[in-house]
Amino acid sequence: MKILDKYVLKEMVGPFLVSVFAFVVLLIGRVLFDNINFIIEKRVPIGLVARLVVFQLPWIIGMVIPLATLFGTSLAVNRLGRDSELTAVRMAGTPLRRIFAPIFIVGFLASVLTLWIGESVTPWANREAQKTVRYIWGLQQVPPVQENVFFESEGYYFYVQRVERTLAGNPVLRKVMIYETPLPGAFPMLISAESATSKDNIWTLYKGVLHKLGPDGLTTYEMKFPQMKLNLKRAVQDLWNSQQTSEEMGLRDLQQRIKVFAGTGQAVTQMKVDWHFKLSLPLSCLVFALCAAPLAMKFSRVGSYSGVLLGIIIMFLYWNNMLLGKALGLGGLVPAAIAGWSQNIIFGLGGIYLLWREE
Repeated sequence: MKILDKYVLKEMVGPFLVSVFAFVVLLIGRVLFDNINFIIEKRVPIGLVARLVVFQLPWIIGMVIPLATLFGTSLAVNRLGRDSELTAVRMAGTPLRRIFAPIFIVGFLASVLTLWIGESVTPWANREAQKTVRYIWGLQQVPPVQENVFFESEGYYFYVQRVERTLAGNPVLRKVMIYETPLPGAFPMLISAESATSKDNIWTLYKGVLHKLGPDGLTTYEMKFPQMKLNLKRAVQDLWNSQQTSEEMGLRDLQQRIKVFAGTGQAVTQMKVDWHFKLSLPLSCLVFALCAAPLAMKFSRVGSYSGVLLGIIIMFLYWNNMLLGKALGLGGLVPAAIAGWSQNIIFGLGGIYLLWREE
C-alpha cells in the first residue's frame, strides 16, 4: 500500500503547490489594492510596502492552505478517476476510503498547520502589520479609533463598541467598558459608561456604573455616576497602539476577554462567534478533503475542467454558508457554536455520506 499512498500523494502535491502560489499572489494583490491610495499619496518606499506584505503573509497563508487543500484534492482525484485508475485499484479489492486515506491525512495535517500558524504567528504579524500601516500614515496624534476592539494600558483593559466622529476631530466613544486588573489580595473593578471622550491623558466617562467584583465574579459593590475622569500616565497614542481586534488575538487571549466580560453580564456574542470561527476555519482543510474527494470521483468523467469547476462551486457554497452562519450568530439568532461550526458540520457530514454511497 505504500506505493499506492505515494502515488496518490504525488498526484496531489502538484495541484496543491500551484493553488498555494496562485492564491497567495491573488491575496497579496488584495493587500496592495486595499492600501494603494495612501501608498501612492504618501509615496511609500518599496521597503515599507514589502514590510507590510511580509507581515500579512501569515494571515494570507492561513486563508490559502484550506483552499489549496480543496483544489489539490479535487484536481488529483479528478485525474485519477478520468484515467480509470481509481476503477482499476478498486477492482483489485482496495476500499475507496483506503485509496483516499493519504488525502484525508494531508487534510488533517494541513488543519493542524493552519491552526498553529493562526495561534502562534498570525496575531503577532497582524499587530506588526497595523503598526506598519500607522507608520505609513505618518500620524502625529491619536490613530483612528477602531470599533469592537480591545486594548490594554497600565493594568486596564478597554473596550469600545462604537465610535462617532465629530467636526472638532475628537471622537466620541459609545458603550465603553474598562476592566481594572486587581492588585494581589484585591478584587477587580469594572467601569461601564454610555459614552466617553479623551484629551491628552484624561478620559472623561459619562453616565456610567462602577462595579467592584468579588472572588466569585459577582458584584459586591455598585455605584452609578454622571461623570468620571480617568487619568492615565501614558500618552493616548500609546493606548491606541495596543488596541487589538479578534484577528490580533489568539484563542487563549480571546477566551480570557470573553470570561472577563461575560462574568460581569456584558454582551460577548461577537467575541464568542469570532472564537469559534478561529477554531473551525483551520479544520476546513480536512472538511474540504472529505467532501471534494468523492465528488471529484463522481464527476471525473465530465472532463478535466470539472476538477477546477468543482473546487470553485464548493468554495462558493462553503463561503456563503460561513457568512450566513456568522450573520445569524452575530444577530443572536443561533448559538455562537452553531454559527461557527455549521459549515464544517454540513460539508463534513455530506462528504462522509457521499463516500459511504460510493463504497
